[in-house]
Amino acid sequence: MRPSALVVLLALACSRTPAGPTAGDICHKLEAAGVAAKCQVASRGDAGLLAQAASDRVTFDLPSVPGKTGQVLGFRDAASYEQTVKGYEAAAILAGPHRYGSSKALIFVQMNSAASNDVGAKASAVVAGL
Repeated sequence: MRPSALVVLLALACSRTPAGPTAGDICHKLEAAGVAAKCQVASRGDAGLLAQAASDRVTFDLPSVPGKTGQVLGFRDAASYEQTVKGYEAAAILAGPHRYGSSKALIFVQMNSAASNDVGAKASAVVAGL
């Protein structure tokens, strides 16, 4: 292997962050906690403006509130995660109170405001355990 190719490979290897949980992994944990049902991978094109920085997006139904949904967003980097959290905070009146994030795992969960505080507490506990 040429020395320049080796340098490029080493740089790429060092710049990668360890793989954390995916949005799908977290959605399944939310299902196990009774918060979510029918987890589905969603395209970024379907995401609203606030979720565009996510690299990984899964939507789910809220079994406790028929017809209402939530989403799990996964991020590749802290800057994208922080940008999204700040966006949801700024739009709290529209996004609702059920927003739970882990800066360590780069995961953000948002649910429809019709979800109860008990459901929110379960989702918060899942995210806090990451």
